[in-house]
Amino acid sequence: MRGLEQSSEPQIYIPEQQVADGSIITYIPKDLVIRAGVQAGSMLPALRRIVRQADPEQPISDVQLLSEIVAGETAPRRSQLGVIGVFAGLAFLLAGVGIHGLLSYAVSQRTREIGVRLALGAQRQDILRMVMRSGLMLAALGILLGVVLAFAAARAIEALLFGVHSYDPPTYLAAGALALLMALAGSLLPALKAVRVDPMAAMRIE
Repeated sequence: MRGLEQSSEPQIYIPEQQVADGSIITYIPKDLVIRAGVQAGSMLPALRRIVRQADPEQPISDVQLLSEIVAGETAPRRSQLGVIGVFAGLAFLLAGVGIHGLLSYAVSQRTREIGVRLALGAQRQDILRMVMRSGLMLAALGILLGVVLAFAAARAIEALLFGVHSYDPPTYLAAGALALLMALAGSLLPALKAVRVDPMAAMRIE
């Protein structure tokens, strides 16, 4: 009765014939709710016929499905969450690009070091783990900071949520896992680049 964002007050249903005229000022019966197992379009002619038999002067208008009413009530919030979702997607993309760029620069700066390590017997999987570990450490710090900030800002976005608590653990875990996957994707190419370093060529770099 009060929408999805407010708690409904206690309600009672009274047959119209038991309500004296003017006894309840706000009681203006005007809605008819029908549960049916057929399509609304095929039911409407029969509904009009039944109402006409009961009261020929009673008009029927604004026929809607309950799903349409709920969609109309939630449209503003869905639009807001859609915009937030787009910005969140861009943030994840920028995070992946940022980690990729940072690690690519770090690999280019450490090319000679990587070449020396390889020349001294380091295995390429060791180099791969070293670069990936750097990316994961950056991601872990970012995720930790993000969770703290999200937890602090949860109250501000609580009005936009329905069916999910602002401190919902699965939501935080899912966001953290997604950020970790993005960090892994951003770290993969620089790590593969480091693995392909030619030790002799790298040692000749001045």
